[in-house]
Amino acid sequence: MVNDDAWQRISPVRLSWADVDPARHPFDAGGALGVVRAVAPPVPPRPRWTPSGQVGRDDAERWRNAVSHALVDRYGRWACGWCWAGGEGDYDGGPVGSWCCVSDSIAGPEETLALVATSLCEWRGWLEHLAERFDRFLPLPDGDDDPDGLVVAWEIAVARLVTTTVDRTGSDSGWYGHCEQVLGWFLTAAGVAEERRQALINSAIGGRFESWVQPSPLVVRDIAERLAREVTGQPAAALVTLADPAGDWPDTWPQDWPSARGNTVPTVLQPPGRPRYEGRDDDLTAWQAVRARVDWAAVTRPVTGPVRGDRDGIAEHVARRPAGSAQLSAALEQARRDAADGGPLTFSRLEQWQRTVLGVPEAPFRTGPASAKGGRESYYWRDDLPEVFERCLLEATDDTVPLPSRAARVYLDVAFFHPFADGNARAAMLALAYVLARDGVLIDRAAPLLMTVRRAHDLLGAAGLAGLIEMLIDATRTRQRHDAG
Repeated sequence: MVNDDAWQRISPVRLSWADVDPARHPFDAGGALGVVRAVAPPVPPRPRWTPSGQVGRDDAERWRNAVSHALVDRYGRWACGWCWAGGEGDYDGGPVGSWCCVSDSIAGPEETLALVATSLCEWRGWLEHLAERFDRFLPLPDGDDDPDGLVVAWEIAVARLVTTTVDRTGSDSGWYGHCEQVLGWFLTAAGVAEERRQALINSAIGGRFESWVQPSPLVVRDIAERLAREVTGQPAAALVTLADPAGDWPDTWPQDWPSARGNTVPTVLQPPGRPRYEGRDDDLTAWQAVRARVDWAAVTRPVTGPVRGDRDGIAEHVARRPAGSAQLSAALEQARRDAADGGPLTFSRLEQWQRTVLGVPEAPFRTGPASAKGGRESYYWRDDLPEVFERCLLEATDDTVPLPSRAARVYLDVAFFHPFADGNARAAMLALAYVLARDGVLIDRAAPLLMTVRRAHDLLGAAGLAGLIEMLIDATRTRQRHDAG
């Protein structure tokens, strides 16, 4: 029983809104790394595979659980979600992208502790984002004065929360569990009685969410309508009486959805003109939409160099690669020499570094569709794609945008434009290193930045990456000043 109680204490799937509501639990992100260093036990070796099985996993999981208990002791139960990774991580179906699992995320002691702090801040940022969204939707209209308006308000809130959680989790394995949890948190914040909440959610969703499957707009629309109707007690007909003759809907309605007020459902749910690849939604299009929505000038503050720690975090990360580290190290040096010369980032420069990385005489821009992540992401092709990519690269040296934002944006541009036949993740790292070096910045820790899988459709993740780079630069500067003093 003791062990079961201890497990429930650090199980993020058990968290209530009272446990995670940021208004109830103060948190200083700037001090997170110091707290992690102070409370975490010694970091064990990363588990390794042998012919007889995986060695060291039990020790690593005990260490992760001890970290969770220590963070809960320090901050409250909400903190146990720091390791709730997306997909099949340590816990299934979570919203954290920085941490994956003990088998992949444990590295050197200092890098691992930095990754824990980054993951804790990412988890907290997600909770704060949800709280902000709840505040936008609440309080709901008075149902006695405006019953139709109450239905509409519920419907919009549910739809937005579902689509936001889908984006955050990447609709990976078990994503729907956290989605139902988020809806339950919103019902709690809206004052719905505890005994009603789970039944309302179960009835609305009706088993239509699946692992690895992004729900269609029609499914999300129907779930939003159903939950709105059942929570308010309004008949289904109330949803039709508000039909909009123009077929329009306010900007708060999810983009590209068929109007929930129309009396007919379009037979084609895919918006016209949106590129597709082998029957799949295109992820480069998703990234371009995310890229346009992020306020890059505001998500981070201006950072100026020089900032140089006593270590080269990117070079150290490259040196630990099991294969190809010599070529990538040479390309990194080449990129930094080019940065010292100044000038814009161009595809020509990127292609020169890529030839060194791959050991090939030429590394041309791809000439057809591409895919990545085992086929889970796909990237379209059209004739003007190289020109569009070149314009994006030029923005990487636009000094009117803060350096952390520019570095994050170009890293994601290279990853999702996927310009080369091979080595695009390495090319993204080199582009980021170039942008940082051009402003005189050499971060001393890079594992939290380079060990995380990024998703093309993740709006919060894109902005969060910029914030992470800002945090790594600030931490390097702090250590630089401490060493100098």
